[in-house]
Amino acid sequence: MGLTGTHFETVPPLSDIVKHFYAIRSTPEDVSTIARLSPNYEMMLLFNFSAPIRLSFASEVLGAIQLDKVAVLGPLRKMLNYEVLPGTDLLAVVFNLDGFYRLFQVPVDSLHGEQLHHPDDFTATPVYQELWEVLKRTPSSEERVAILKDYMNTATHAAEDGAQPLLEGVDYFNDPQLQPAKAIAADAELSERTVQLRFKKYVGYSPKEMLRFLRFKQVINSIEHSADADVDWFDLIHDFGYHDQSHLIKDFQYYLGTTPETFIKQIAGKEFCTTRAGRNY
Repeated sequence: MGLTGTHFETVPPLSDIVKHFYAIRSTPEDVSTIARLSPNYEMMLLFNFSAPIRLSFASEVLGAIQLDKVAVLGPLRKMLNYEVLPGTDLLAVVFNLDGFYRLFQVPVDSLHGEQLHHPDDFTATPVYQELWEVLKRTPSSEERVAILKDYMNTATHAAEDGAQPLLEGVDYFNDPQLQPAKAIAADAELSERTVQLRFKKYVGYSPKEMLRFLRFKQVINSIEHSADADVDWFDLIHDFGYHDQSHLIKDFQYYLGTTPETFIKQIAGKEFCTTRAGRNY
């Protein structure tokens, strides 16, 4: 089976909260396969309407983590491995920047990125268990997404004042000549330490982590779109500002749990996907 899914886009004001919805559905005749999602540093809300799905991160073996019905995951710092079974029926809500915080009012740096969290742990009543039951009875992905959009449009909070300088300065991450935390701090008349702490609260990572990830994402994108069968690693090291080959290998081990050569031979192009580019990264 070739892994396929359906994206559902959002429009304002929800697009400030949710990057997109993504549905994966397989038929009972399909065979089981292991799919992999590249690190993306995004928060996700997952609804599973089929048999429990085994998950793991980077080089870990499937089985230690299992998605039953509904869970929160992220920020996704490591490659996610997940089993697509015959009859899989999965819907993911992928959040923009402070979107998760605006829905749950939970500091993102209080969560462990490589664990599943039940969203009802963040609410006074079992809202998401009830929502799962409603969605489970809904036959189509389109209708499910419509229900979620209606709910989130009413349940989310306005962006906090503390988050505004971060949102206004996020384009600084696309300028290699700038230090984003310093530029945002200067614009907002804040200390760099304050900017760093706010990043961790609203999105779960520091500006330094984000810069490292964006560089690695460029490497992965370059490999995936390369027309050459053989990748010139020294060109990648030079083009994306790595110190040397060991520096690049270190990032492959950190994010994917493997070496560059193994990634090329066993993972790239084989049920491995990256999320769609957002407005900011």
